[in-house]
Order: sequence, then C-alpha cells, then structure tokens
Amino acid sequence: MDRFSFFFGFYGLILGLSATEVLGGFAGFVRARAVRRIDAQTALLALFTFIAICATWIDAWDSLRNVTLDFAGLWAPILIATCYYLAATVVFPRDADALADLATYYAQRKAFVLAMLLVSDVLVTVTYGPVLMEQLHARPAVVWLYYLPYSALTKITMAILFFVHGRRANITVLAVLILQFLVPYWDHGRIIGMIENAYGYTHSVH
Repeated sequence: MDRFSFFFGFYGLILGLSATEVLGGFAGFVRARAVRRIDAQTALLALFTFIAICATWIDAWDSLRNVTLDFAGLWAPILIATCYYLAATVVFPRDADALADLATYYAQRKAFVLAMLLVSDVLVTVTYGPVLMEQLHARPAVVWLYYLPYSALTKITMAILFFVHGRRANITVLAVLILQFLVPYWDHGRIIGMIENAYGYTHSVH
C-alpha cells in the first residue's frame, strides 16, 4: 500500500461517515413516511452538503497525492473531514419535536452548518496550494481563468447564504450553490481541458 492509499483510507472513512450522516437523516424521514414534510430549504442544504463532501473526495486525487504522514501535512485534511462531519450531523434534526417545524430548525442551524462548510472549502483551497503553484508556472491561464475565479465564486455565494433571509431567497442561493458544484464536477477536468486547448497547453492529468 502506498502512502496516498494509506492516508486516503482514513480520510475517505471520515468523509464517508459524513455522507452517511446526511443520508441517515433523510432515511429517518423515509422510515417515518414523512418525506413530504421535509422543508425545501433543509432538503437543499442537505443535498448541497452531500455534494460538497463528494466534490472534496474528488479533489483529494489532485490536491493530496503528495501529503506527508505527519500533523504538518495532515492538519488541513483532518480539519476538512471534521468540519464536514459536524455539518452533516446537524443538517437534519435528531429531536422528534423539531421535525414538526423544519423551517425553524433550518433558520436556527443554517449558520453553523454553513460555517463548517465554508471553513472546509477554505481549507480545501489551502490543500490546493502546491497544485496551484505548479499550474501557475506551467499553465497560468488555468489558474487565472478557472481555479481562482471558481474558488472565489463559491465562497462568495456561500457568504451570501449567511445573510439572506426568507424562504425563496434561501432556496435560490442554495440552488445556485448546488449548480456551482455540479457543473465543474460532473465531468471533472473538462473545463480545465478546454482552457488548455484554447491556450495550446499540453494536457495534464486531472
């Protein structure tokens, strides 16, 4: 087993537990035959959390291939996985009384869940530091036209979600966030490949 596989077994386990927490919360509504009672805001926040966890798992292939097996190299990945797990455990309520008013529960817990997701996203950017430096020297257009604008856009949209009020505004911003994660990760590397073609770069492995 190589170093990356050894590390990823642990990292993937925590991310997997985070995804399981989200799915488990939804499964509780399925068991209770109460899926129709799920508030749209809560459902979209849960979906966004699940997609963000999956996207981070995909990112690990690029950003953590050369991770060192010590706290100097592992502090950011461990915190990323921890923040995702904390967010995932709070998306759906565990208290039966809260199930009756999910809109109120969402309003009370949105800030915490979003804070955990935003911290995770910032830390993912930190882990991408070596990749960005490598790309900046070899393919600067990829950094300036994709990595940095995309990273800034997602963080700005998540920050906007902190401050919006009202059901419609929350649903709209959450839907935008979901699209922002789905589009580039649906076929990971396609956008980068298009930029490389446009600027005549040699194709890299994504």
